[in-house]
Amino acid sequence: MTVATQSPQPATTGVDRRRLPRVRQSYTVAFQVGGAEGTLTAGAHADGQLGEIFLRLGKQGSTMAGLAEAFSIVTSLALQHGVPMELIAERLRGLEFEPAGFTDDQEIPEATSVMDYVVRRLTADFVPDRH
Repeated sequence: MTVATQSPQPATTGVDRRRLPRVRQSYTVAFQVGGAEGTLTAGAHADGQLGEIFLRLGKQGSTMAGLAEAFSIVTSLALQHGVPMELIAERLRGLEFEPAGFTDDQEIPEATSVMDYVVRRLTADFVPDRH
């Protein structure tokens, strides 16, 4: 029996990935939700369209930090493959889990989860006429 030594080819989706430029505009927001602290960094394309996020929560190596990193990767890939921020926010807004509660953000005074807060913050900053 002969085993193929050829490496598998990546699947193509038919949608091109819009990569961000090497130098890009970004901002970082420090926040609290229900007493938990985190930072959200958002990077944008030259036209101002959101293209990547980095969410940091908890101590490195913790479950929450790992989930935040995974969320960042998947959200960034979705944005770069053309999924609108509005759709991402629509699916995650109102998601309920701890930590939840009051925030230190006057525009978003309360959140049902960190994900709820993050998508509402990104929508406020990157989606015109939507909050």
